[in-house]
Amino acid sequence: METVGETVTDLKPLIGTDEATIDSKGRILLGKKTRDRLGDNFAMAIGELGCICAYPELRWKERLKQINRYDSINQGRQQYERLFFGYADDELTCDAQGRVVIPQKLRELGKLKEKVLLVGCNEHLEIWDPAEHRDYGLNPDTYGKERREPIERAYNKMREVAPVVP
Repeated sequence: METVGETVTDLKPLIGTDEATIDSKGRILLGKKTRDRLGDNFAMAIGELGCICAYPELRWKERLKQINRYDSINQGRQQYERLFFGYADDELTCDAQGRVVIPQKLRELGKLKEKVLLVGCNEHLEIWDPAEHRDYGLNPDTYGKERREPIERAYNKMREVAPVVP
């Protein structure tokens, strides 16, 4: 979808896997390529699998636009919004050294401790606890099922009703 002067298809994908350390202030250092592709402002939310997802601003706005197409009284939308946006944070930036603070509530939900994996997933960056990522890799079909099912149900329930805005 188009935004002022840019489209989401103009964004370069977030790719590759890196390791990072969370410092005592909850910050991680992002590599220059990752910072450039996330942009000056980005958002973080808990992902369906339990990892933390960082979205470039244009991708975040597109996600908001997709959800806002459905009526605000749509119960599926309401459930999805609580699960997805309830712990999200936006307008995040990196400091001059390339570090970003992962909000405390997200660090707790994502089970993030000292070491993390940064996994590029095209339109977003996933931030994983290494042990959780290993467990996911061993059985991706059942990993995080208890977290995935409620958000998937809410998403599907939202989409059962036709959007009010095309």
